[in-house]
Amino acid sequence: MRQEPLRVGVLLSGETVPAWVKRAIERTVEAANVEITHLVIHEASSPTDLSEFLVRSTPADVPEYLSCCFDRLRSHALWSLLGAVRQLARTPEYRKPMPVDSIDHFSDAKRIRCRALPASDFGNRLPERVAEDVGANTDVVLRFGFGVLKGEFLTMPTHGVLSFHRGDLESYRGQPGGLWEFLNDEPTVGVTLQRIDDTLDGGRIVAEETVDIADARTWREVERRQIAACEELLAAGVRSLRDPEHEPRSPDTLGALYTVPRGIDAVRYATKTAIGLLRTAVGRRGVGSRTPDDYVSEPRQRTVEARRSD
Repeated sequence: MRQEPLRVGVLLSGETVPAWVKRAIERTVEAANVEITHLVIHEASSPTDLSEFLVRSTPADVPEYLSCCFDRLRSHALWSLLGAVRQLARTPEYRKPMPVDSIDHFSDAKRIRCRALPASDFGNRLPERVAEDVGANTDVVLRFGFGVLKGEFLTMPTHGVLSFHRGDLESYRGQPGGLWEFLNDEPTVGVTLQRIDDTLDGGRIVAEETVDIADARTWREVERRQIAACEELLAAGVRSLRDPEHEPRSPDTLGALYTVPRGIDAVRYATKTAIGLLRTAVGRRGVGSRTPDDYVSEPRQRTVEARRSD
């Protein structure tokens, strides 16, 4: 007897999603027997990516966007200048903003637009009416927006609220995802799909993978490999929710909490990136001929191959 599809809600930061999120959701619907029933779109978000801003904004939004840029520059001057350089580079394919309406599986979903409300200590919460509606009528919610989410809503869906963490929670927490592993010359980096709770990074782990970054020359390449793993991990994690033998686990320990680089660490990043780009430019052995699966740990590689043979 065919099981009823899982009712899935999706939290989005605006009217577009990165291309990788679109692919991950489409793959999840096809592979995990789910139905997207609710979309919650943050109607007051300010884009942090220039290409996304150009796609979804009007001239009236320019002052707000520039104000956000100024605030970041004032708080993290050197890192913000490095970020401005990254913004001028070509947007990677996996980050290209795709209109929400380009995802066919969203067409029948109930759409709710709202603003995030500040939580009592830190983070955000959903308005009560939105939390009650979505929480009572979904089996699981996928978070791709609304920042650090807190409140009773996290426990309302049957299987809670799932969110990605681009790192191994037991080693590296905080942000930016994958950057500190790159700076510290780690050979691998983690990707975690987590059932979040009110504690920072303290939720239960639904699915996780290890990605090879030993030969990654830039943080952008680390990010690309992590995102490639995320695209497959979402479907695998959602599918595991139906497995009565699968029990999400709590991290044994929580790693150090990192934040954006300052001072000498920002200089280290700039230097290592420049060297990596130079090595690529002069034609030394690159990574372009490899596929995303090449960077996944051996156990996951076997899992991927098994899924393809189904």
